[in-house]
Amino acid sequence: MRRGFLPRRLPHFLVTIGFRFPRMVIAASLIAWILAGVVAFHIHVVTDILSLVPRHNAVVSQFKTTLKRFGSIDLLLAVVRLDPGKNLNAELAYAETLAGQLRSWDKIDWVEYRLQDPATTAAPLLDHATLFLGPEKVRHLLNGLDPRGLQERADWLRAELTAPQGLVVKDFLTEDPFGLLQGVLKRARLGNLGARFDPGTGYLIDPHRTCLLILAKPVRPAQDFVFDRMLVRGLQRRVKTADLSWRKAGWGWNPPQVQFTGGYVIAMDDAQLIKGDMTLGMASSLVGVLLLFLVAFRRPAALVYAFFPLVTGLALTLIFVGLALHTLNSVTSGFAALLIGLGIDFVIVLYGRYVEEIHNGATHEDAIEAMGRNTGVGVLLGAVTTAATFYAFLVTDFKGLSSLGLLTGTGILLLALTVFLLLPALLTIIRPARRAAPLPHLHSFGSDFLCRLSFRKPRVALGVVFLMTVILGIAAFSLHFDDDIRNMRAAGNPGVILRHEIMEKFGLRFTPMMIRVDGRNENEALSRARRLLKDLRPLVDGKNLAGIDTIADLIPSVSDQEAVIGELRAAHLDLGRLRVEVRASLAAAGLNPAAFQAGIDHLVAALSVRRPISARDVAGTPLARVLDRYIASFPGGVSTVIYCYAPKGRWRREPPPALERVVARHRHAVLSGVNVISRELRRIVWGDAARASILGLIAVFVLLMLDLGGVKQSILALLPLSVGIVWMLGGMAILGMSINVMNVFVVTMIIGIGVDYGVHLLHRWNESGGDERAVTETSRAIAVAALTTVVGFGSLVLSHFPGLRTVGAVAILGALATAVVSMTLLPALLGRTRP
Repeated sequence: MRRGFLPRRLPHFLVTIGFRFPRMVIAASLIAWILAGVVAFHIHVVTDILSLVPRHNAVVSQFKTTLKRFGSIDLLLAVVRLDPGKNLNAELAYAETLAGQLRSWDKIDWVEYRLQDPATTAAPLLDHATLFLGPEKVRHLLNGLDPRGLQERADWLRAELTAPQGLVVKDFLTEDPFGLLQGVLKRARLGNLGARFDPGTGYLIDPHRTCLLILAKPVRPAQDFVFDRMLVRGLQRRVKTADLSWRKAGWGWNPPQVQFTGGYVIAMDDAQLIKGDMTLGMASSLVGVLLLFLVAFRRPAALVYAFFPLVTGLALTLIFVGLALHTLNSVTSGFAALLIGLGIDFVIVLYGRYVEEIHNGATHEDAIEAMGRNTGVGVLLGAVTTAATFYAFLVTDFKGLSSLGLLTGTGILLLALTVFLLLPALLTIIRPARRAAPLPHLHSFGSDFLCRLSFRKPRVALGVVFLMTVILGIAAFSLHFDDDIRNMRAAGNPGVILRHEIMEKFGLRFTPMMIRVDGRNENEALSRARRLLKDLRPLVDGKNLAGIDTIADLIPSVSDQEAVIGELRAAHLDLGRLRVEVRASLAAAGLNPAAFQAGIDHLVAALSVRRPISARDVAGTPLARVLDRYIASFPGGVSTVIYCYAPKGRWRREPPPALERVVARHRHAVLSGVNVISRELRRIVWGDAARASILGLIAVFVLLMLDLGGVKQSILALLPLSVGIVWMLGGMAILGMSINVMNVFVVTMIIGIGVDYGVHLLHRWNESGGDERAVTETSRAIAVAALTTVVGFGSLVLSHFPGLRTVGAVAILGALATAVVSMTLLPALLGRTRP
């Protein structure tokens, strides 16, 4: 009986072309391979994780805007490893050489690693340094200005200058003999990281003196991968130049180790990981499915039947990527493994039917005819339904997933095309030479036993399926959602690992919440920020916030400065007499007072201040760079930012409600951060996933109706799928897996993959007139198809990107669950309804 309205003649037409023109079809496939190789060199890799999140969402847009103005994505960090047991002067000289190499390079905009020329740059700060100390420390300073205190300070200066590091700290000690600059430097945070200078040397060195940090700003953004590659090669050359200078100096041990991290290096490492994952996934899945194919059909020639169609389909898909998408990302890089796992099913079902026909005594031509005219319809329906569910991803605003849906859906159709054309062509060319060789039976992997048992004992099969569904359905309710986009970052990225290490050593913090305050000019933006701070500071209670970082921490508050000025006035210092006593103390310690004249002048000036300073007074000093962390200009105005740090272990999934209420009261303030994005993603992803799943389910149901010709048959085909999805979710919960923004869409994928198994069984049931043996024989192909899908998706588990790994793991559960349910539930139901 002919059912439905799908183009049933199309599979037969394509198979006939492959049968009649085999050499022409194979020649065309080889041309596709060559074109794909050419196109592959023009495909770029996108590593920016923000490119995967929704594109037209207000919260996401505000987050990107804030990052663009104040973020640390485009910063290069050079880490020079220091050995505490070696000569620090030698290691600092090496850092100077390397920094000089970077500063003279036209690819680097600026370099920061130490306070340059303290004799000139520190002077404006030293003249106001007491205002940075606070009232308590100023009182401590004043108490040490008596003759005894001055002599103790002079003796300490002599000890420091005669120590091994004396040459390093000489400029600081002569310009600042009383350590006033340390109060300023403790407030000085560089660039976008919050790194502090080492007060003893003026370099960016961690407290344990194991690492020296060099910050550099390249002239191009990190997303320019051609520039990134050139930058990394140039960095390696400059390290070699610094190493050569070290060896010429004859220090007697190996030069310090230099490592690089930051947005540029991480982007390059991510690109390498994506390319590596794609190559490994393609190779491992191709080898895996071919080996499984060989085990299933037990004939070496079968490898050719699988290999050529798969590789040709991948080649056509790669050409589509080059023409339509132009780029790959951490999500779409897994397309090859997906297509291999899904496309091999078409070969298995069609070749399995061919082998069955040959065993039943059919000629080669008749077997090809049955393969195209009968089984080909089911394969076409399976390809269209699977592609339709992937195309359903286009409704989501997640660019990574929508690109994956377009790429994989198109790839499935191209693979089906190549299988329909190439399989009969290969069978026609290879088969005549092996006419006498009998074809072995397809390995069942136990599927025929399950199918026969379900036919003969339907009540037992239905009871077991029902019990399993109840148990796993209850377990599914314990699943939780992981919406932290940081968990999608590649775990094995060396740049990320090094960045985390530097964060720990230097006390740097990369992921605060950020309150961006906009104004028409700097004064307006800062005044609005100060009004917000009055409401914000009470939230620093250890529950809502652990701390805040603002421009107010750079410039002390007016009240604190006025308190310092009050202490200085109350001291009634005789500054002329103080000059004489300081010089006398230095001379008594065996030091030349003339060398410290500038430092004495700075001390007197700092003790004479009577006016608070503002941000304008910082211009031209080492703290000017710090303003870039807090103030940014944009067309039409100026933004300032307040960094808010959550208590350890809290507020990872959403911002504190109290913080949101405070920000909401200020019209020109915007709160953003990773946890803000996480909550927004949690809100969006459920809606997008539901829409994609419903759309995919509707598309599959309509296609089933068109092909099977009735509601009852369509529901029967969808029932194993529905039960299999419940089993999949329950299995995830039992294995301790969580749902994230990536694997939540696997449900849509499984709708397209899992329904194929029921479709093939129903097609064979209807074609054979209810023949149990024919359905059992088809279950063999379904078992092999499910296992090859598992192997194909299994390669995703090897990915460095956690999101893609979970997609592979969940898809494996879904493929196995829907296959097992199809081979048990459907035969049991068909057996009970059989005439």
